[in-house]
Amino acid sequence: MEQAGIRWLSFRLRNGQSIAPGKLKEAWSNAAQTSRCAVKRDNVLGGACVYGLYAPERLAAPRSAELRMREFLSNEGYVFTMGTIRGDGAPLDDEAKK
Repeated sequence: MEQAGIRWLSFRLRNGQSIAPGKLKEAWSNAAQTSRCAVKRDNVLGGACVYGLYAPERLAAPRSAELRMREFLSNEGYVFTMGTIRGDGAPLDDEAKK
């Protein structure tokens, strides 16, 4: 994967769900409003995977990008947990998990 900047968001899909890299990159590019982005899928213990969304350090509207990405995933029927964006781009734990 050609990394583009920093990891802005991470998310997991419900077991049994997956998303094609091309579809995810297109969605993230639209959400982040930049073609300078990348996506990555990391396998973790238990067979689950975490998707990472990367973009330049100076993203125009990080919170809007996060909301657009959440909307895309929801509209596509994905069930997911996602970290939230902090001001410096480092994701925090998703408070909606509580």
